Amino acid sequence: MSQKFNLANFFGMETPKPNIDTETDVEKPAKTGGNVVPMSRQQIESSKIVVFEPANYTDVEPIAQKLLDDNAVIIKLDKLDVRSSARMVDFLNGVLFAIHGSINRLGENIFICSPKNFQVTK
Repeated sequence: MSQKFNLANFFGMETPKPNIDTETDVEKPAKTGGNVVPMSRQQIESSKIVVFEPANYTDVEPIAQKLLDDNAVIIKLDKLDVRSSARMVDFLNGVLFAIHGSINRLGENIFICSPKNFQVTK
């Protein structure tokens, strides 16, 4: 009995294993891998832009988490002092460097931070 072609086996992502039920001697369908890429736009989650107006430097953690979740973030730094604003922008620059994102100034104290799947044009 010949074995059916399995794309995962072909690319070395799955080790070949017998695919036959010993009691009925009938081939079982191959299981699909967990890395399925959606082909239609309807299956892709919509991207979001979240607006933050932090009151202190400790508010940087939820902002960074939104970026790590592939959301763009607009930050209004009007409520922060100059030192805290600089620290926050420096920290977010590090996060954006790690995820290949970018930061752009929209106004005097307003920035947009975006992950790599966003394109910001002026």
